Amino acid sequence: MKICKKMIAVFALIMIIAGVFAPAASAAGAKNYVLLGDSIAYGQGIANSQDACYGRIVANTNGYNYANYSVDGYTSGALLKYLDVDFVAAGVRKANIIQISIGGNDFLTSNMLVLLIAGKLGIDAPFDSIGSKFSENFSAIISKIRSLNSSAKILVQTVYNPADGIFSDVYQKGADTINNAIRGYLSSHKGAFSIVDVASAFAGHAGEYIAADTIHPNSKGNLVIAQVTLKKLRDLGLGSKTVPVIKTEAIDWTGSGSSKAGIFSYFTKLFSKYMGILFS
Repeated sequence: MKICKKMIAVFALIMIIAGVFAPAASAAGAKNYVLLGDSIAYGQGIANSQDACYGRIVANTNGYNYANYSVDGYTSGALLKYLDVDFVAAGVRKANIIQISIGGNDFLTSNMLVLLIAGKLGIDAPFDSIGSKFSENFSAIISKIRSLNSSAKILVQTVYNPADGIFSDVYQKGADTINNAIRGYLSSHKGAFSIVDVASAFAGHAGEYIAADTIHPNSKGNLVIAQVTLKKLRDLGLGSKTVPVIKTEAIDWTGSGSSKAGIFSYFTKLFSKYMGILFS
């Protein structure tokens, strides 16, 4: 009887220890999910970006360890330099999944007046110049990431068109310029990364998915990006869930602290209202 009681006690102790350490073992074995890029990846457009942006939703849904190294306003050139920063490079080295949002600011931080006029007049040269420089930087970004981490799965988002006014076609041309460069790289480097087609998911929904700053995804937009990402991860065998897990509800940005790009877009919309007849 004493031996039996001792065996039961030992068994119970083993079960308790297993229960205590199971969560830690699960966390230690979780995939490391890293976001790189611009304000879209950072979560600009919602007030509680770090708790509720699409990257956080994806990580919560699939149980990933999560790190977001994105920076508001970053262009492809800025991201390329950022990969040389020690803590960013260390995060990339440890990553199993790397998701990138980049390219929108390559267009938005250019000479927008020239681009708006050129776009309306059908002049391609300024857009071609942006595309050429982006292609150069993007190629170097992928190469740099691969030099740091040869095995991580890379996801690259397409750039969406945030505009719904008379300049929507110009913004679309800018987005297409970046997206064509991304797809062009992939066509000549098969399997280098997988595309998360945010542009298609946002097409025709600018008024619904874009924040008050007129550029960034709002709470609905972040949810849509999370959904598109989760489906891609499932297709790649890196996750099984496609229904987002929302642990913290996103709080939509309501009008203060607009980004440079958002302010400019706001003024171009005002310009559209009063000068639209010139381009009709």
